[in-house]
Amino acid sequence: MAYNKLNNPRAFPGNSNYGMSLRDYFAGQALAGDMADEKLSNDAPPAFLQERAQLYYRLADAMLKARAEEEALSGTTAMMGMSY
Repeated sequence: MAYNKLNNPRAFPGNSNYGMSLRDYFAGQALAGDMADEKLSNDAPPAFLQERAQLYYRLADAMLKARAEEEALSGTTAMMGMSY
């Protein structure tokens, strides 16, 4: 899926173009949930951590895809609840 401002907007929109994308936010939330598992926070091998990071972004991609599909079906945007 190609990302642009419409399907990967800023996580916390405002008057600035700076800040994390929604994809980064979703991946970070997946990471935060995973970090509750003690095995991830104690001496995990770098290869394992890289695999987990890739998983978090795949999860974020799936969330963005589901979000876009829902918006297409409902004719609204998830961020504002406004019709196109």
